[in-house]
Amino acid sequence: MAKTTYLIALPLVALVIVSGFAAVYYYSRYNQAESQNETYLQQLKALDVSYDSHILIDFGNGTNVWYNDTHFQPGLNLYVATQVITGGQVNATYYPSYSEHFVTAIYNVANSGNNYWGIWTYNSTASWQMASVGADDLQIYNGSVYAWFYGPNTSPP
Repeated sequence: MAKTTYLIALPLVALVIVSGFAAVYYYSRYNQAESQNETYLQQLKALDVSYDSHILIDFGNGTNVWYNDTHFQPGLNLYVATQVITGGQVNATYYPSYSEHFVTAIYNVANSGNNYWGIWTYNSTASWQMASVGADDLQIYNGSVYAWFYGPNTSPP
């Protein structure tokens, strides 16, 4: 009986040890990549590089406002970029556990009933797609196209 327990426990202990080493390795690689990314962002800012992005705000009632060829500093996300283009006319609730803002209103048009603000992304091969992440995780890059869409459904802008 003791030998059977030993034969079961030994591989489990080895698996835990290997998993621990793998977790430490990948965590250190993640930290290294994050540090390199911050270095590159600082270098881009020092060179006064800006990205041209396009952001649509679709109010769901036929009113669309495009902010085309808007210049942004590298490293901004869609949430911050939206705050910039609207002059701070974005209301949101921040959820620290997700590191995300949930947008509740843009230009005083607030989520109500079944109507809410959603995000769409655009690329030339797939056209419009509902964003799979929140505005804090969507990075602005040169040529990026995003849309805020207000409405009850998931129809693209």
